[in-house]
Amino acid sequence: MFARPLARTARAARCSARRLASSTASTASSGFATRATIAAVGAAVVVGTAYTFLPHAHADASHTTKHGERIITLEELGKHWQAGSLWIAVDGKVYDVSEFANVHPGGARILLENGGRDTTKLFNAIHPPNTIRKYAKEVPCVGVIDPEELAALASQRTAEDDRISAAREALFGVDSVVALSDFERYAESLLPLHAWAYYSTGADTEGALAENAAIFKRLFFRPRIMRDVREVDTSTQFLGVKSSIPVYVAPTARNGLGQPEGEVAVTRGAGATGVFQVLSHYASRSLEEVKAAACEGQQIGWQVYLNPDRERSREAIEEAVAAGAHSIWITADTVTLGKRETERRLNAEANPAPHGKPLSRERQRFGVHDANMSWSDIAFVRKHAPGLPVVIKGVGAWEDVVLAYKYGADAVVISNHGGRQLDFAQPPLKVLYEVSKNAPQVLHRKDFGIFLDGGVRHGTDVLKALCLGATAVGMGRPFIYAATGWGSDGVEKAVEILEEEIAIGMQLLGVKTVDELGPQYLDTSKI
Repeated sequence: MFARPLARTARAARCSARRLASSTASTASSGFATRATIAAVGAAVVVGTAYTFLPHAHADASHTTKHGERIITLEELGKHWQAGSLWIAVDGKVYDVSEFANVHPGGARILLENGGRDTTKLFNAIHPPNTIRKYAKEVPCVGVIDPEELAALASQRTAEDDRISAAREALFGVDSVVALSDFERYAESLLPLHAWAYYSTGADTEGALAENAAIFKRLFFRPRIMRDVREVDTSTQFLGVKSSIPVYVAPTARNGLGQPEGEVAVTRGAGATGVFQVLSHYASRSLEEVKAAACEGQQIGWQVYLNPDRERSREAIEEAVAAGAHSIWITADTVTLGKRETERRLNAEANPAPHGKPLSRERQRFGVHDANMSWSDIAFVRKHAPGLPVVIKGVGAWEDVVLAYKYGADAVVISNHGGRQLDFAQPPLKVLYEVSKNAPQVLHRKDFGIFLDGGVRHGTDVLKALCLGATAVGMGRPFIYAATGWGSDGVEKAVEILEEEIAIGMQLLGVKTVDELGPQYLDTSKI
């Protein structure tokens, strides 16, 4: 009654057959040492290297390999750690990213924090294969790491590596997980400190992050009784895609930091349970890899950050279309990066600036996202993704929901980016409530969907959003945490938990289908 086991078994069988027919790239897992300063705080950042901890080969920087490549020692690499002279090493090769830092899709900060080091583990955890090859003209290779030092580097283990290994060995089976909060609780011990900081923190004081979840506790149900609810149906359909529950996997970046398979593991779990997934522009795995792992007929949306150089955006969108994207989700709330104090502080403590380094007076730019977006960009995206649904993600005011409909978007996502952008931006549920009061004409339309993400942690939260008029809700962090601990099985379990909670809630509310949900089942007086 709750889980529709026969349908789920059939989906799982189809997915298993598809998996046997495809191979999936995995993240490189070479370990390496950290700087002494990082070791002092528990080896919090996995990308540090410690030339002082490794045997010195004393290879002269002018030496070359038999192929004519310059041999670079770790000591030489370590001299290039600041703006204007910034090198990183990945998979044994050294790259000059001095100029590229200004246009790096992830911003200059992460390159500056890791300059002069071997960043193989971090790089491979957050980038799809062939990323460097894609930017070969902009990121020149200046040489290779000395082979002897590279071998010693690969054999290094940090205290953090040992901590995470011990936590994984102690992890219980996924069937013992009771609620989505369990995934989060155990993920913290399984993640490198910098990864936990990236996933879990919010902007500034984290007021928006906290309120996203807190507001659901101020919205109460008005259940109806004496109704036939022996059988309930939790399924729905949006953007032409059927879903087992009114939940989709929201786009989240860098899934590979916690799970070697990255987003591929999420795809497998979503496919086995009949849930729609949206892949992030900054995913650890490419859309091609994710599509190869998908079940037959499984649809994958793709989220994009528009670049000031529209030619770059055009190329990215057309690549996504060619790879089989179901829809294009334009993120509009990241014209610049929010100040994430907790994440910055943890990284600063683990990777302090060298003693005596002068004050940097130049604000680190985050210029790869367009700060001059307009509603005409909907037409721009639609031109290069003909026939695909176009969704605007990051709407924070009811007036912009109306404008998105006016300018031809197929749907919006009411969202404050998980509380990671503008601190004290209204929680998405409050914005949805304002839509229901001020613009009810855009709700429940066949030609326009209204999604919500942020703060959803229980099936009852999903029901509250649907009662206010949401088409479906997106969830990001819970699926990251589920995959971190248990891979695709964790994702399946997360969907199973939600499906049960939604079904129980529907029965106790007195409804048989999600279409029956409405404001009559809510007390909104405390919002």
